[in-house]
Amino acid sequence: MGRTLWPIPGQLPLLLYVLLRGLDATVLKGLQDHGLANPVQGENPISFCNVFFLAQLTVALASLLPGRRTLIADLARLGPADRRLLALHGGLGLFLGPVAYYFALESLSVISQTLLFALVLPVSALLARWLLGEALPPGFWLSLALIGAGLLLPQAAMAMASGRMDDATGIAWALVGVLAFAGSAVSGRSVARHRWPAAVAVGAPTLLSALVFGAIALVLFGPHHFLLLRLWWVVGVIGLYAITLSLGRELALRQAYRRCSVAVVSLWGSLALVVAVLSAALLLGEPLGGPVLGGAALVLAGVGVSRWPRPIRSDPSPVSEERQPRRMPPRS
Repeated sequence: MGRTLWPIPGQLPLLLYVLLRGLDATVLKGLQDHGLANPVQGENPISFCNVFFLAQLTVALASLLPGRRTLIADLARLGPADRRLLALHGGLGLFLGPVAYYFALESLSVISQTLLFALVLPVSALLARWLLGEALPPGFWLSLALIGAGLLLPQAAMAMASGRMDDATGIAWALVGVLAFAGSAVSGRSVARHRWPAAVAVGAPTLLSALVFGAIALVLFGPHHFLLLRLWWVVGVIGLYAITLSLGRELALRQAYRRCSVAVVSLWGSLALVVAVLSAALLLGEPLGGPVLGGAALVLAGVGVSRWPRPIRSDPSPVSEERQPRRMPPRS
């Protein structure tokens, strides 16, 4: 008698997605600090260009391989406006956003950076209202007020205790990242409406962005930036960050969307903030006082108070949707 195959519980991929998404900033910050303490030829081997080159290359291959046979023909059908849309979408969400995310994390703690990037949701909603004419979700202004209060509480406590707040450069980079990811979320709406195959909508721009990061690494640091690396770098960057966090998170998100509604995934996805705060405290030793916990609670309440009817995500998933067999219609 054959064994009975039990289906994967719907909550398991969702919980895995929340865990991996929440660990992203903590792991990247840990790699940054470890690279600073273990330089290669006097340079930090962890840079924005080599980390995102490998992470995006991994995700791009996962998106491109299933549609590789028709990719050239699909790309040839794109008009000039379509190519500009994909370039804008990739430039914001795959290049500018990640770069700002990385440099903000260099100057800020994981907790501060995570709280600041919670602004992506309300800023996305405002941009969608302004550019696409979409209605603001119910409870939007209360949500924005709670998130704003959650951001100000730790900063005010820090200023009263030591007379200083977070590094201004890190905050500036974080705001650039918020605007870039929010803009990418809005452009992603237009991309989604075209119903292009995943290889076109995500695989091609992600591969192009990865190659740009690789070229920047070669220009700024030279080939040794990839050739003189240590075992910890290979395991940490390729194994942990690129494969486990970047690709693993996207695959878990795909499975979560197969088993749960978009609203459920969006609501539970906000718990990644809790994972980020706790993992930064436990793994990196970042201080976790009352103001930080209070601020995180307010931000979490602000994220959850609005019932986003069609959630705007700051990091569009290349593998979250089912691959459609339908092809793009020929241009007239």
